[in-house]
Amino acid sequence: MSKKQMVVRGVLLAITFAMSVLAVSMAGCGPKQHDPYSQNYSALEKVSDFSLGGDVCYFDKLQTGEENILLFWSSWCPHCESLIEKVDQMDGKDVIKKNLFTVAEDKDLDDIEGHKDDFPIYLDQDESVFESFGLEHIPSVFVVNDQGEVLGSAQGEEDSLALLQEYATYNK
Repeated sequence: MSKKQMVVRGVLLAITFAMSVLAVSMAGCGPKQHDPYSQNYSALEKVSDFSLGGDVCYFDKLQTGEENILLFWSSWCPHCESLIEKVDQMDGKDVIKKNLFTVAEDKDLDDIEGHKDDFPIYLDQDESVFESFGLEHIPSVFVVNDQGEVLGSAQGEEDSLALLQEYATYNK
């Protein structure tokens, strides 16, 4: 084998090795794969987009390539307040709050004042968003991908907390 052939083989071997390393490193760049969520009470396959005022919609807030949480709650609901308090005490609270968006079923801004610095809140004064989702109870939680497809859902304090704990485990 000539010197030129050996150099070409060496270069090809180096390129092959580099491509293999690149492929392995990029395998972890996409959305994390995990078991399906155990909680899925809703028949919705995709959540409805809704206006947040002006030209901004809920889907504009979804984090690309990540799972997102949509929480329906109200300040007058003791189970909602308890759920929020339990999330604040969880080890995974930062994971949950990173992609959390909430819809409050309250009548005015004064009702949600205590949580305005905790997480993003959309005030659903006329309950139109709540009704468009076909919800009957709060708290209700949806885990959605960046296209709004429902990955998991729960209603009630205990099931919602279980879903949020599962989310925190999957999205560490």
